[in-house]
Amino acid sequence: MQLPEPENDIPDLGEMHPALRKLMRLAHLMRALSAGYAAWVLWQILSWWTDTDKVLTQFGKYVNRDLGAASQWQLMVSLALDMAAWLLLLTAVVQCWKFLQGVSQAPALLGLAASHLTLCAWYAIGCQAITSATRPLQSYLLTHHLPSDEQVWKWAFGSNDLLATLLCVALLMFAYVFAWTVEVAEENRRFV
Repeated sequence: MQLPEPENDIPDLGEMHPALRKLMRLAHLMRALSAGYAAWVLWQILSWWTDTDKVLTQFGKYVNRDLGAASQWQLMVSLALDMAAWLLLLTAVVQCWKFLQGVSQAPALLGLAASHLTLCAWYAIGCQAITSATRPLQSYLLTHHLPSDEQVWKWAFGSNDLLATLLCVALLMFAYVFAWTVEVAEENRRFV
């Protein structure tokens, strides 16, 4: 008696439906883009906060204060706040990868893929929320060495922030629609 061959986790693109082949190609592109985006954001954060003169000069202009006497700990704590947001971004990217892997697997795994997409959206929303919410704290930290009447709590919310927030909420809505669709398909499959 011969045992059946184990199934290969990676489907052969030649045997797939053309739409699934296109989906797989887009999934690989999305994986590369999301990983590249996370790396680019990390590079942006580190290159900004490690250039002390640039931070103190440009941020000083932003808050209209002389930050030349700021301590290194003020910069490091501000960097840590951005890194906390970046870790949420990285977690969102990992959940995105898991979602994309689940979409290419058996239909029974689509429910798990939907939960990964929902987590991806929530982590992205958390990243955007922390990024926006910590801006006043960063301005306070960088002006902490000044007298109390010169310290600044400055918050800004630009068009890029609004766009990122809209994209995160749209991703969450899509995740809920996808999860609902998977549930309906599963109910129909059981019914038939």
